[in-house]
Amino acid sequence: MAINFIFVLIGGAAGASLRYLFYLSIPKIGVFPISTLVVNILGSFFFGFIFNLSSYRSDNWIHYLLLAGIAGAFTTFSTFSFETVQMFREDEYMFAIFNIILNNVVCIVSIFLGMKLAESF
Repeated sequence: MAINFIFVLIGGAAGASLRYLFYLSIPKIGVFPISTLVVNILGSFFFGFIFNLSSYRSDNWIHYLLLAGIAGAFTTFSTFSFETVQMFREDEYMFAIFNIILNNVVCIVSIFLGMKLAESF
């Protein structure tokens, strides 16, 4: 268990650093944060690719380093996307749709609420 934590720690540092490099390297188009979109797309692709590639092997450390660590820190959207796809694959359509609504609408509303609360201080 401790070794898995170390793999997540190392991968997380790499993923967060990569995300920051993308932020610095890709300019916004007007107000649109293209770097975030690119990171979410690449992170989701990476997560799906590594998951399928490594799920047929017993190298669980790969999951901790690359999926929980790098992909998790690079973009949490990859985890959200993967979990939603898994629900669709398991024919849990209502839960998948509910997950999409909550993670998008509720989280966006939460940003606004957090900003409003911070304005009162």
